[in-house]
Amino acid sequence: MAASSGPDNNQTALVRENKKLTKVIERLKRLTYSYRSAEVVQKALFRISELAASARSMDNFYQSVHAIIGELMYARNFYVCLYEPEKKVVNFAYFVDERDEKHAIEQMPMTSLARGLTGYVMRTGQSLLCPPETFQQLLKQGEIEEMGSAPIDWLGVPLVSGNNVIGAMVVQSYHQNHRYEDNDKDLLTFVSQHVVNALERLKQKEILQNEIAHQTAELRHANESLMKEITVREKVEQQTSVLFAISELTNTSEDMGTFYEALHKQIGTLIHADNFYVALVSSDKKYIRFPYHKDERDNKAERRRIGKGLTEYVMRKAEPAFIDAEKRAQLTQEKEINLTEDTGIVAKQWLGSPLVLDGKAFGVIAVQTYDDEFLYKHEDLELLNFVSQHVAVAIERRRANEEIQRVNQFLEKKVEERTEELVSEIERRKKIEARLFHDAHHDSLTGLPNRALFTESLQQALAHQRRHPEHFFAVLFLDLDRFKTINDTLGHSAGDEFLLDVSKRIQLCVRENDLVARLGGDEFVILLDTMSSVDDAREIAKRIISSLNEPFLLNGHEHYSGASIGIAMCDDAQDSVERLLRDADAAMYEAKSQGRGRYVVFDNTMHRTLVESVKRERALRHARIDQDFFVEFEVIADIAGRKKHASEAFLQWNIESNRVKTSDYLALAEKTGLIVKLDQYLLKRCCEHLLTSGQEHECIHLNLSVRHLLKSGYIRQLLNIVERYRVNPSRLVLEFSETALTQNDKRSVASLRRLSQAGFKLVIDHFGRGAGPLQFLYNYPFSKLKLDQDYVQRLETSGRARAMLRHVATLCDELEIELYAAGVNNESLANILSELGVEFGQGTHITQRLKSSQVRTKTTADGTLN
Repeated sequence: MAASSGPDNNQTALVRENKKLTKVIERLKRLTYSYRSAEVVQKALFRISELAASARSMDNFYQSVHAIIGELMYARNFYVCLYEPEKKVVNFAYFVDERDEKHAIEQMPMTSLARGLTGYVMRTGQSLLCPPETFQQLLKQGEIEEMGSAPIDWLGVPLVSGNNVIGAMVVQSYHQNHRYEDNDKDLLTFVSQHVVNALERLKQKEILQNEIAHQTAELRHANESLMKEITVREKVEQQTSVLFAISELTNTSEDMGTFYEALHKQIGTLIHADNFYVALVSSDKKYIRFPYHKDERDNKAERRRIGKGLTEYVMRKAEPAFIDAEKRAQLTQEKEINLTEDTGIVAKQWLGSPLVLDGKAFGVIAVQTYDDEFLYKHEDLELLNFVSQHVAVAIERRRANEEIQRVNQFLEKKVEERTEELVSEIERRKKIEARLFHDAHHDSLTGLPNRALFTESLQQALAHQRRHPEHFFAVLFLDLDRFKTINDTLGHSAGDEFLLDVSKRIQLCVRENDLVARLGGDEFVILLDTMSSVDDAREIAKRIISSLNEPFLLNGHEHYSGASIGIAMCDDAQDSVERLLRDADAAMYEAKSQGRGRYVVFDNTMHRTLVESVKRERALRHARIDQDFFVEFEVIADIAGRKKHASEAFLQWNIESNRVKTSDYLALAEKTGLIVKLDQYLLKRCCEHLLTSGQEHECIHLNLSVRHLLKSGYIRQLLNIVERYRVNPSRLVLEFSETALTQNDKRSVASLRRLSQAGFKLVIDHFGRGAGPLQFLYNYPFSKLKLDQDYVQRLETSGRARAMLRHVATLCDELEIELYAAGVNNESLANILSELGVEFGQGTHITQRLKSSQVRTKTTADGTLN
């Protein structure tokens, strides 16, 4: 048994030995693989550590790390990102991805990245192996959001320095045959620490290099900063050379064109200036012009209006500006600039510096670049600004030199002439001064003294009279008749010619020592000096009136005027300039009121009248219209006085139980503007009378101021009054003065037609008082014509007046215009008017005849008188 079992036991032992040997070999193989893997990892880590010293740049460092990790695991898709806590952004320091590389960005806000896988690793500080199932689980838990292309496997580890996560390192796979396992995560986590260490060594290296540089700088400073001083000195020498050259350009340049070209060349030695221009503000501050402009893309350099371009921004702020895309967007949002086609092509970077002189910016020099080939730095702006100060002086000096050269040439040419003309120039200036004095004290049209010189002369006369009480003088105030008519009908040129002729005639009528002055318009004043009596003033006034009554030849035709003169005597040492002019003016108005073409000497009675007029004006302003005024009616009948035709209403005024004539307060009412209210009150009383009189066909005449015709609102008020009382407008006859209409004929026509269309009958009153223009009968919608009482009175003595009336009556008959006369105060006038074709009238004779006729009719009816 023992012998037979010997071989089997040996075989069994051999098998066991083989199995042990196989296990040992497998363990040795695993150990060998582990050693080899450890050796590979060790070498990889060693190479990463060496990168901190050998890497030429950070890009080179990351590329090398990528290559090393690619040797340890599948790393075709690999990126490293670093967190900047100050800016709260994540910089993708290195990014390689077969799908997202084209869409990779260099930087993202942490708030945007936090919901992705990378943000998750940085938030948790834990390594993450994320196959699809883990990805979906994190999505459901709301830990992450989908960002970028979804990988098959994603493996990310945090980059941890001390207790802070400074970034993340990530590999990912988009293919099923390349999957990651936990040992890959452990390996990448392990490698990440060495990457962090390498980064920190690089950082320390950078700090060390900075320290070395700092120590080197201090050493250089300790050695009197020789190299730096050399560099600075070379730069300063270059700048000084450029500034000196710029300064010299003002003397060496042939013209401004060559000056700017040389200036561009000098600036180009200091900074990149391929694109360079000079902009200057026009003298009127409205435009920008470009005397020099060189640009590789924008050839336009046209003069333009000042707007909101970069050039204008620098001039407005008077400060240099470094404009890039971010700054341009900010300024546009703040509405500091508004770039349009006129402001040129937008550059990538633009540097502009103001040209300032005496604290004011008059232009800009600017350089710009359009791409990344050359980018400016802020020290370039400082240099440009430094140069601009000298450029401003050089430009101004060059412009001044050109101006000086031009002036010198002009002076060289004129100096001899000017020397010869010096004496005549002095004389000319004296004449100019005399002329200026003359113009300041004389009327520009007539050459007569003006108000200023007349007042001064009058003051001197008063001073002389105080020293010599036995001497006295007079002031004449003269106003021309019908000047406005001449000026309006013939034009201002003829009016000026008329005034010149008037001034000449007046001067021929006075003595040599008298002073004639024109105050303005058609008003003249005369100072009669050293008179023996008031008769001297009367005699001169007569001569003037007689001379001005002679015809004036204007535009080839004779025209007539005349004058009204007021005389104020100075026989009191206490007189004043104001008093004399006021009294002479008052006397002149008194002469006008007496019929024009005459003179009046001011006296105490007239003064009392003036005072009374002022009192009356004050009383009129305080009058109660509905209590202090009442209406009286005057009958209008046929000329024979047999039948009443109508009535005319007059508004009478009582002041403390004293009746004031209508004619005495009408002028005051016109002057104060109260005439409108008074006329409206009269119209209301007339409407009430028509409603209560019981006579259905009675008509009432009432005289209205022409003021009503000047405003449509006044016409509307008249119409409203009649509508309110429900009176037929045809029973109201509105009278308007002919003399007032001549001053406002253009504006009045429309209002008169409006009244006529409303149903009112219209009368032209005082016909014959003025010029009596017959065109009123053609152009105005008058249905009646009322002869002025003064004109009617002249019918007894003037054949011309009767002849004119005969033609007017014929014309009115043909135009179906009713003609009647005012002021029929005796039977002789009534007969003349009847003979000449006037059918109706009013006056004392008409009223008496009508009363007598009514008495006879009543007596006959009673049977007591036949």
